[in-house]
Amino acid sequence: MGRLRHPLLQLLACVGAWVFIAPGQDLAAWAVLQGVLAALLATLSRLPGWQRAAHGLFVPAAVLLGQAGIPPWCYLLALLATLALGRNALVERVPLYRSARKVAERLGARLGDGWRVLEAGCGDGRLALQLYRLRPDLSLSALENAPGSWLLAWLRWLGAGRPPGLAIGCRSFWGEDWGAYDAIYVFLSPEPMPRVWRKFIAEGAPGSLLISNTFVVPDVEPDERLPLGGPLQKELLIWRYPHGSE
Repeated sequence: MGRLRHPLLQLLACVGAWVFIAPGQDLAAWAVLQGVLAALLATLSRLPGWQRAAHGLFVPAAVLLGQAGIPPWCYLLALLATLALGRNALVERVPLYRSARKVAERLGARLGDGWRVLEAGCGDGRLALQLYRLRPDLSLSALENAPGSWLLAWLRWLGAGRPPGLAIGCRSFWGEDWGAYDAIYVFLSPEPMPRVWRKFIAEGAPGSLLISNTFVVPDVEPDERLPLGGPLQKELLIWRYPHGSE
């Protein structure tokens, strides 16, 4: 039911706007009213701010683009690009985030010599390359299963001279054995964090670290917190395996 919430909200806003304005009589006015109602319903549903904006702009933007005379193939191209870059936002409710430069600095100071590090969901590979430049002694694996994002990461890796200490893989980190790493870094969303914790508990190597940018594991207090000082990326939360060990 959770995945149907967004299309149902849009449908309800469409019907609500139709009560006052018929789309066939004044499509632009109906679209604006639909957007207002959709944003209001999203607010009442306590959705995050960016989702409220997305709901409010979706139909008005579609109507505006429909009247602009854009060739149909442009929409197909935009859809394919969206799926290539943002499939995880649709499938796993994990948007494409980019870690701040401060994250690489904090990780570089915290990780041990020669550690094996997994970036679970590396996006465009920005953080992985920054961390490699700071700590070339590390053995880094950066995994991304959105093909468009992985391609950007691979091109970054290629442009950096194919550093041997960094591997860029196009596959899901859920199928990776986390026991092979000394540290796992994630910057996902609140949605998958309980599953992330279960995988860490099931597979983590003794003494290994789970490091999450900003997003917490519900009801599990981290062993360490490293401040980042940003308005959105606030801190690195660190759990040690087994949890609570010194």
